[in-house]
Amino acid sequence: MIGYISSFIAFALCTFVYIRMVRREEPKTLGKKSIIPAVFGLVSPIFAFFLVILLKKMTVGLSVQNPVLKALANAFLGAGFTEELTKLLFALIAVAIVKPRTVYSYALMFIGVGYGFTLLEEVLYGGGNDLFSLARLPGFALHMVFNMIMGVNLGIAKFKKKQGADGGAMNIVAAFVLPVVWHTVYDAATVDNPGLEAESNIAIVIALAVSVISVVLQFIMLSNFKKKSQGYCQMEF
Repeated sequence: MIGYISSFIAFALCTFVYIRMVRREEPKTLGKKSIIPAVFGLVSPIFAFFLVILLKKMTVGLSVQNPVLKALANAFLGAGFTEELTKLLFALIAVAIVKPRTVYSYALMFIGVGYGFTLLEEVLYGGGNDLFSLARLPGFALHMVFNMIMGVNLGIAKFKKKQGADGGAMNIVAAFVLPVVWHTVYDAATVDNPGLEAESNIAIVIALAVSVISVVLQFIMLSNFKKKSQGYCQMEF
């Protein structure tokens, strides 16, 4: 029961945050079209799942003995790379359909996919392990933040290109590398941490530290995006 309640709270919080972001857009060009990336986000975990299966089949002969490297490899293949790549591709499809014209509306396409992805994840994982569900709750918007990093950086790169300014290449690299690294480290320290099953004190401390840092960064990123929203809305391309 606790797991279902936790998932419902995460669902409500994500919905609230996304609606507030959409309403903050000026001029308001998206409106109901903001549903499009959310729908793509809802179906994206299915494709991520099959991508994980494909990559694991391709790496079936590889063996990693070091527990830290093994946790990182599992997190990278199981979520960090596969999920972020899938969300990136679906967000780009949403961009191609909606054709946003500012950095802010461009970022919303990506955030919307992260929002939809989170909703389906909560449906799939919610109601399972109560402790796991509660532990996930503080990071309710992480997928949205990962996609925010993608959308903002790619939007700025597009803006810089229009302005003839340098530095766009760094934004393009950061758009994918930063979410992948963050997601991989987070899952390696929590979901794929072998020390947690053995109740290792060190593993527990690492998991708590990474979780707390990620949650704090999540709220910092959301706050910064809100503060810079007006500027992003004025960055047209």
